[in-house]
Amino acid sequence: MKKFKLNRQVYVILLFVFILTIGLQLTRSQSILSMGGKLNVIEESAETVDALSADEVSALHEGKTLILYDADSNPEALSSQAIKYNTEQTLQYMKKPFTTYAVQKYTGHGEGYKSVIVTLSGLNKIKNANWLTDFVESGGKILFAETPNIDDVLNTIYRKLGINELGEYTTSEGMTLKTNILIHSGGESFEKELIENTSLQVHLADQASIHAVDSNGMPLLWEMPYGKGKFVVFNGNIMQEKASRGILSGSINLLQEDDIYPIINTKLMFIDDFPAPMPTGFTKELFNIYKRSLPRFFKEVWWPDMLMLQSKYNLKYTGMVIESYDDRVTAPFTHAREADPVNLVTFGRELIKRGGEIGIHGYNHQSLTMDPAISKVYSYKTWKSSADMIASIEAVRAFIQTSFPNYSLHNYVPPSNALTADGREALKKGWPDLKSISAVYLEDPLHASYEQEFSLSADGIVEMPRITSGFKKDRFSEWTMMNAATSIGVFSHFVHPDDILDRNRSFPFTWSELVMMTDDFLSMVQDKYSWLRNMTATEGSIATERFLLSEPHFVHKPDRIDGFINHFYEGSKLYYIVRTDKKITKEQNCTVKRIDDNVYLVEVRSEKFSIGLEA
Repeated sequence: MKKFKLNRQVYVILLFVFILTIGLQLTRSQSILSMGGKLNVIEESAETVDALSADEVSALHEGKTLILYDADSNPEALSSQAIKYNTEQTLQYMKKPFTTYAVQKYTGHGEGYKSVIVTLSGLNKIKNANWLTDFVESGGKILFAETPNIDDVLNTIYRKLGINELGEYTTSEGMTLKTNILIHSGGESFEKELIENTSLQVHLADQASIHAVDSNGMPLLWEMPYGKGKFVVFNGNIMQEKASRGILSGSINLLQEDDIYPIINTKLMFIDDFPAPMPTGFTKELFNIYKRSLPRFFKEVWWPDMLMLQSKYNLKYTGMVIESYDDRVTAPFTHAREADPVNLVTFGRELIKRGGEIGIHGYNHQSLTMDPAISKVYSYKTWKSSADMIASIEAVRAFIQTSFPNYSLHNYVPPSNALTADGREALKKGWPDLKSISAVYLEDPLHASYEQEFSLSADGIVEMPRITSGFKKDRFSEWTMMNAATSIGVFSHFVHPDDILDRNRSFPFTWSELVMMTDDFLSMVQDKYSWLRNMTATEGSIATERFLLSEPHFVHKPDRIDGFINHFYEGSKLYYIVRTDKKITKEQNCTVKRIDDNVYLVEVRSEKFSIGLEA
């Protein structure tokens, strides 16, 4: 019998097919997450360099801004104090030096300042207020950040503010942007149900440049040249809201010709309660449409739609893990009856393979607090001891590490965005290498949420709040998103898989309608702010930390802006927004990209950079 021989090429082909098959199997299993070294490791930070010494910084004589506020305790003063806080925080993000004075204690005339921001409505509280017009006439800039009261001071200066006719107070509704005071949002209108101000009825001089009007066309924001300087007036009171900080930062831009300020430049997308134990059983609404149980709906409909959005907009999802939905708040936290390691591996692997990551939401969904008042808001149990909270964090970390033994966890989202000081302390003890906490940015009227600013805490944890949420199309979310993108260059959104099961979060829409709404929202973000960088929470926390630690200084000249950054990480990039009506003529150690009319994104690669302007 003649023997059949395989030639060498056939052996090579068979070997290749065998290796390819093994590779495919590895990518379909969790094994690939257990091979080699650690995954999701934060590399050691690069060395930082300073562009200027302390003496050189002092020699720049950078212009400072004076903030005046009302320190009284009446409702009018409380509004002033809220605007003062937002102004201070916005200037901190914009890295602009400022000093704050209670108007009751300020006796100066603006000496030593390039601009003044008045956050109070009662101008007659300003001592010797005629200095305001003298200050502007000689080249200073003043922003009135709240509707002025009709008093002796306003009656004296209103024509210099660009007001030809001054009427009574009115409730102004809605807002239409006549310019791009919010980046890439010129022409946008927001309905009266969304925005309401207490305003003065005014008719303006022809020389006034109007940036925003209400639904009836009455001016809400304008600038008026006077002498060598200018007045900027906001005819409303929404600057006390964090959601309106883009309007505030845009108004501050008007105080500086050829203005420049830093942004974080991140785009983050969180999925809370995911991976987590899947809801079981059926709901009538979903079964009638999709003919599936809840587990099958989430695996075969919801998740593929989420992957479609991820692929379409190049998102990097950060999934926040829940081990169990039991309500235990006392140790031990072992053998959680609902724990589902299969779902953790299946969805966690998919998240990581597609460039996303997983973080921790909690062992269960009981917010880490020993304050019964906070627990009561969410109908949760109250933790009895710090030791129990620590044990719960250690338990969920161990649960994840069992499935992903080489994966580093860095990010935490509090259940229901609630976390108190005792819970935060326990969190840090149970998770020493925690990098960031992400709760909420906007004010909570119930004062139960862990409300954050973008900041670096003394213990090294990055406070990195989320700004918008949900699958439902919401004009308020769009307003908030535009303001945040303009003021700090951040889009940060979160959703839950069970949003579709909660009628408060989904009614009256089907999942198909909700996913289309989310598609529309993400499309708007992409169309307006395509330059935002898609990141995981870990990547975002690193970018946020470098933004916060950087100390930029600027020298403005007619034909250029020179930038000097202290605490610049070698090999990294920082980002800035420039607003100027001049043409860009030169880029030194930076790249300048036009992103809107007279608005540019600047990518900086060195501690010293320069942007040439047409003189």
